[in-house]
Amino acid sequence: GILNILDDQCRAPGTTDKTFANDLYQKLSGKPRFEANFRQVGARQFGVFHYAGLVEYETDGFVEKNRDELPKEASDLLLSSSIDFVKELASIIKSTSAQDKPTSGRAKKNATVGGHFAKQLQELRAKID
Repeated sequence: GILNILDDQCRAPGTTDKTFANDLYQKLSGKPRFEANFRQVGARQFGVFHYAGLVEYETDGFVEKNRDELPKEASDLLLSSSIDFVKELASIIKSTSAQDKPTSGRAKKNATVGGHFAKQLQELRAKID
């Protein structure tokens, strides 16, 4: 689905919102709940038919927002703080992001926002079932 395509785009080098949109159009065209008409494709948008009707999305910013990475400079700045509490927070953030990094050649499946959301959704469904 859309989240899997987004995660793949985030793991691949050199991807952009345009490559994400093109991948969506290529892989999801013809699916009953997906819409990408001529106007939407031209504006890099797509539609999803939810229970309440069609909702349109713009792909601008999707890839970058899904990566959800703290810039290294920001992490370094927090670590260099003279306030112990801020340093400790920075070390927690750094250790958490290190756990999300791949330990082999492949990226960890849930390292993105979309992947994390999908994992939480699966856990919720398991509890309900």
